[in-house]
Amino acid sequence: LPSTKMPKFQAIYYYFYKGIVAYQLFREGNGAHFLEEGNEILSKVKSWHRSCNHVENKLLLLQAEYFASKCKRNSAKEKYDASIKSARDHGFVHEQGLAYECMGKYLSSIVEISEAMQCFKKAHVCYMQWGAYGKAKQIKIDHGLDTDDDNTNKGTTKRERDWMA
Repeated sequence: LPSTKMPKFQAIYYYFYKGIVAYQLFREGNGAHFLEEGNEILSKVKSWHRSCNHVENKLLLLQAEYFASKCKRNSAKEKYDASIKSARDHGFVHEQGLAYECMGKYLSSIVEISEAMQCFKKAHVCYMQWGAYGKAKQIKIDHGLDTDDDNTNKGTTKRERDWMA
């Protein structure tokens, strides 16, 4: 496949998640080859964006992860915010949650804890809206969220209540 052709959506997601993981592994100190891998994937997603606007939020999130990896705080925050807005505008609530979660992890790593906690709370809300109750519960537990007072964990269906119990 030439890099300018749009791949099947499974391939888009495969590379998207692989890129996020690569950048995060680099930031965790697992080797420069992960930064290179992330950069290669970022290039690929940029070429796909020229053909399809539905990858915009994915491109923006990968760019945010790139800037986070290069310690460019302001650029990273701008791209995280842009990715969140793009995901919301395109109706990708699960990817909006992912962008909030990635931003929260990044902000935690640079010790902006209160901002990070707000991101994790927003990720929790997105995952609940999408129906990913297990993921929402994981976010709540991993980050010690107290969501009782803002009604984000009060499911409206029995299934939601069971997951959040």
